[in-house]
Amino acid sequence: MLHELLLERKVFETMSTNSIGAAQGGIVVDTSNFRKHTSDNPVQRTLIDRFHKKVTGIVSGLQPQTMLDAGCGEGFVASIFFDAMPGVEITGFDVLEDSVKLAQVRNPQGTFKVGDIYNIDYPDNSFDVVYCFEVMEHLHEPDRAIAEMARVAKRAVVLSVPHEPFFCLANFARGKNLDQTPKGSDPDHRNFWSREGFGKFIEREVDVQLLTGSLPWTIAVGRPRS
Repeated sequence: MLHELLLERKVFETMSTNSIGAAQGGIVVDTSNFRKHTSDNPVQRTLIDRFHKKVTGIVSGLQPQTMLDAGCGEGFVASIFFDAMPGVEITGFDVLEDSVKLAQVRNPQGTFKVGDIYNIDYPDNSFDVVYCFEVMEHLHEPDRAIAEMARVAKRAVVLSVPHEPFFCLANFARGKNLDQTPKGSDPDHRNFWSREGFGKFIEREVDVQLLTGSLPWTIAVGRPRS
């Protein structure tokens, strides 16, 4: 299963020499998450910055002392949360070793390691908040993932996924991924949820407290059941 997820996240071997990955300790990554967060496209930057502002407000309002970043990537969101919530403790994991290394370099005050979202290596109720952004659309078994995240969360699980069909339509409108089914979808996306559909899906494991979004993403907050 871990190997399967590694393939889905599409690790590449090379990237430009002036990238942050190459500049920091010689760590070289080129994932879709890395490209998204380092894009110089002004529209994409505006959307991502607005998303970060929205999730930071939501998570800060939960007043966590400890958090788990499930699928931390290269640590971009963790860095924003550290800035917004001084003193918070963030632990993160990802399936990609080089992404984890870069997350640790970017956030030396946190703890990051390689891990499996289907088998989270922590006891029940280990973290005030578990957050997982832009991961579940990639998974073969997202139901197992949400169950694991709910298990290790005390107060809340905060999730984001593409808001369909608008995510695909936005890509289609700019001529991206036209050879995919549905047209405009990212080739490594396996799950396509409307906002309402995603809320119903996570209700299997959590009580939905908030279902909102930041175009083109859905954002949900769920309370773990005792």
